[in-house]
Amino acid sequence: MFRLFSIFSVCAVVFSGCATTEKLASKVSFSGSDAPMQQVLKAQPDILKEQNSLSIRQVFNRVEAPTAAQIAVIESNLMDDSVSAIRTDYIFKLVEHDWKLQETKKSYQCARGSNTKSFQTKRCS
Repeated sequence: MFRLFSIFSVCAVVFSGCATTEKLASKVSFSGSDAPMQQVLKAQPDILKEQNSLSIRQVFNRVEAPTAAQIAVIESNLMDDSVSAIRTDYIFKLVEHDWKLQETKKSYQCARGSNTKSFQTKRCS
């Protein structure tokens, strides 16, 4: 019984120190602007309603006090027979405590042709 209690206590201490999404979000969000992910979801409000497969990846340049972020949104299983997936990259920079969108890049993964493995900026035919 004592052994079980000890294991439970150690686990409780270890897991209480884990970072939560809420804790991390408070470090990258500032009162003056929305966090990068919030801005992307506002820019593409229908993205969560669509029936295709969706992958969203958010990367910051560093864990503490980030100054740059990139969000990649990949939509696949589209209703287009020539396009396998569409990737939209959003590049953000922290400017005077506000996350500012610097650039948006769209690329396509073709479903047929010679280049079906990687993304390209040229539209698929």
